Amino acid sequence: NTDLLISTYVSIYNNFTSKIDPIDKKISTIIKELNPRMLSIPGIGDISAATILSEYGDFSNFSNPNKMLAFAGLEPSVIQSGTLESKGKMVKHGSGNLRYSIMNIALIILRYSPTFYDYYLKKRSEGKCHRVALSHVCKKIIRVIYHLETKQVNFDSSLLK
Repeated sequence: NTDLLISTYVSIYNNFTSKIDPIDKKISTIIKELNPRMLSIPGIGDISAATILSEYGDFSNFSNPNKMLAFAGLEPSVIQSGTLESKGKMVKHGSGNLRYSIMNIALIILRYSPTFYDYYLKKRSEGKCHRVALSHVCKKIIRVIYHLETKQVNFDSSLLK
């Protein structure tokens, strides 16, 4: 009974994989034709770039990177009371799929880009927990992507602050 169940699950898995692989290849072909500048960031691959492009669409629709942050729901909320104003937690109003993807992409970029990893370590040394430091990396990635795509230049880690 258990063997039958396992073989059924393996069969279902193989069936899905056989349908997903050609789609991934087609996505990679299309992305290579579009040649988005974000592919020059170490750690961003074809599928990641396709995810970002499919969510944002035309980058010229955003007048600045803060609008892209808001679209992804990564900008901080503003807490106002009388004369006091402070920034709070992430609002999470934007695209949940985009935010989830950017967070996962950030984890991969940390492995391949010393510049982003150093930024992550800087935020950790400031006392920020892992998730907060990672959200700062996500914001930096989006600002970099905005610059690359609107200026049509490739990523150069020596230009990052």
